[in-house]
Amino acid sequence: MRGIFKVELSPGEAEALMRRVSGQGGFQSLLRSLQAGFDKASSTVTVTQEQIEKINRYSQQYGAGGFEDRLDGIRRNLPRLLR
Repeated sequence: MRGIFKVELSPGEAEALMRRVSGQGGFQSLLRSLQAGFDKASSTVTVTQEQIEKINRYSQQYGAGGFEDRLDGIRRNLPRLLR
């Protein structure tokens, strides 16, 4: 499935996603692009197929950790988004 998707985040997931991003790199760039797609009023983030593929790849390659935990709400929805 290709396209643009909306993912509703819990308050904790939204807070984790929106924390300040330091540094440069692929994962930091991904976080910033996801933050740009976050709608505070509805607590949803808009994600593209390309972002979903990056999240899936980063999750598999690097496992859970500091930055990866910031994507829990989106990763929780990956099975639905990847159908």
